[in-house]
Amino acid sequence: MTEMPSRRAELIAGALTGDLSDHERLELDQARAADPSIDVELAELRSAAARLDAADITWREEPPPASLAERIRAATSEAAPDSEDEDRRSAS
Repeated sequence: MTEMPSRRAELIAGALTGDLSDHERLELDQARAADPSIDVELAELRSAAARLDAADITWREEPPPASLAERIRAATSEAAPDSEDEDRRSAS
């Protein structure tokens, strides 16, 4: 199960991408006033992004290989016990 990002993470991501509404910008400003570590995190992330830009490194979305789903199924079915086997073990 994928964990949902916290509101703090959402606001920081929005600030980094310039994608905050006026209400969200106000919410972030209030959060920054209550928690100065947000400013540190923003500065660190902006610095990392600047280094990536300077190195001409960009994010590319690429589809996963077609065989990935099958390899995951094979790996997890080998690693996970069969639910019937587990039921038999727990009944004994």
